[in-house]
Amino acid sequence: MQATYPDLAAAMRGVCCDWCQRHGYTDPFRRNGEWWAFPPNGVMPIKIQEVLSDPAPAQWVQIGRVSLALLPDGSLASVLVIDGAGSPDQTSQSPADKPA
Repeated sequence: MQATYPDLAAAMRGVCCDWCQRHGYTDPFRRNGEWWAFPPNGVMPIKIQEVLSDPAPAQWVQIGRVSLALLPDGSLASVLVIDGAGSPDQTSQSPADKPA
């Protein structure tokens, strides 16, 4: 089931917090555009991006009529815009997925 959020900031925080909870990380926070958290039994925070598995798990979220796939570090994985009739109108891929 896709979670619904009021804005992008809330969606990014929700996805990060969900990932942290599933992996035992605590006290996530955003500093200089990057998400950090304390690892299990850790006393120093680390960047979420540095501990993500490859490929990183994306989570689909809904913000208004837009569906986004967000990574736990707040990165955008994919976008799906739904038109007024409820059908896909436009899709975008992450820069890594676009052909060169």
